Amino acid sequence: MVLTSLFKKITNFKSKTNMDKVSKLHQQLDNIISYLSPLLPLANCHMVEFFTHNHWEKLLPPDLRQYLEDQEMNDAIDQFWKCGSKMVDNELTKWVLDSQSHCVNLSNDYCISRTQLQEKIKSWGGDFKPEVRIKQFMTSKKSYEVQTMSHLVASLFNASGSTHCVEAGGGRGHLPVALSLAYHLPSLTVDCDERTISNAENRVKIIQKQWHAIAKKIRDGSEESISESINSNLHRFASTFITKDTDLAAIVREKFPEHSSYDIKLLLTGLHTCGNLGPSSLRILSSRSHVSAALTVPCCYHLLLERTDHHLLDVFQRDHGHVATGHGFPMAEHLRGYNLGRNARMLAAQSIDRVVHYRQLPDKSLLYRAMLQVIIRTHLPDLPLSEGKLKGLGPKCKDFKEYFKTADGLLKLGLYDTLPDTYLSDLVENMHCQWKKIVLFYLVRLCLAQVIESVILLDRLLYLYENGFEKVYLVKLFDPVLSPRCHGIVVVR
Repeated sequence: MVLTSLFKKITNFKSKTNMDKVSKLHQQLDNIISYLSPLLPLANCHMVEFFTHNHWEKLLPPDLRQYLEDQEMNDAIDQFWKCGSKMVDNELTKWVLDSQSHCVNLSNDYCISRTQLQEKIKSWGGDFKPEVRIKQFMTSKKSYEVQTMSHLVASLFNASGSTHCVEAGGGRGHLPVALSLAYHLPSLTVDCDERTISNAENRVKIIQKQWHAIAKKIRDGSEESISESINSNLHRFASTFITKDTDLAAIVREKFPEHSSYDIKLLLTGLHTCGNLGPSSLRILSSRSHVSAALTVPCCYHLLLERTDHHLLDVFQRDHGHVATGHGFPMAEHLRGYNLGRNARMLAAQSIDRVVHYRQLPDKSLLYRAMLQVIIRTHLPDLPLSEGKLKGLGPKCKDFKEYFKTADGLLKLGLYDTLPDTYLSDLVENMHCQWKKIVLFYLVRLCLAQVIESVILLDRLLYLYENGFEKVYLVKLFDPVLSPRCHGIVVVR
């Protein structure tokens, strides 16, 4: 009787705690959306149409626009770089800080640090695993991500009672290389591209042969050689297009026939899960009891499908002949009917942290393409354009005149030799002022990137809460300068 009463109290406490988290999530999402919604036209604009649609006048808040117009270009840019460290009361600083205040951060119940995740995993019964660094066969960025993430996945594997890891959309299988060779976990990489899978299988065989030479265990910041023998048969591959209805347990049994009699429990992971693959993975988790946990890092938000994108197919669906089986945003019932827009989702994948850290200004090609649009819309207003033909053209041209001549030939415009020299001279003469507007507009708009990403991430978190999960967190896994898509989603059944 006493035990029953205690169990009820614990259950009620957990339920109330979960409801409190959901309530806080609702409030934060509503607050972010209230801020973001009036700014979605700014987030969804095309920089190509900067001049033809008068973005500077129409899309910037009037007080901010006036302040920027009164500033010298270099002074305004310098202020932007220092907004995070130098508290100056002006319209630009207010804009930057206001956008920052509407992003996810570590100071709440559901967005935690990597260290906090380690403590959570320990409390769930997992044991801490040392990091492993792989020095070859990966870019420095990917090596950092695998080193940072793999030991957490391995620790979560034990805490969740999993029998196999499944990497969704793994491509080259970077993460399971470490999971299988360093932590001895049966791991399956699932990707929709058969050619990628075939190349990855050959590459992994090479890594296995050189493992002890290229992999080091990290303890207290120091590298140690790995002496343990490896099992080269723990990492396998499957080619399939993952949807919310995919039976991953059946694929695991097929690829690990020696485990077919096991009670399969899957840890679903992904680095990075592009577009709708992230939402599909979470829907598999919520509907399949054999998925015991997940740790995924999303990316490529522009490839998500919204209800307004019913006529679009992402690159994977086009290439592999699949149709959409669910919308990637929104997932939560609380946001049903809310739309971001494709350009806003594309903006969400840009990294303001990296831009500020390296003080990166946009390439001049942004100005050149917008100026070209003015010429085309003035002289050929009904011409349909193929954007792909001009991709990468800007950096190859020393000035706008060369850009225009090359673009004219690629697009077969027939304008370069017919327009008077004075026409081009007048355009070029006006470019310095226009370059200032392009640069400042780009930086101001970039501030919305993490706001939009926050809506996408919190929507996924709320979806999991709505489906009864309690051990659910956003985790800031990576340094955003090194790896801009730095947040992972962790959930344990």
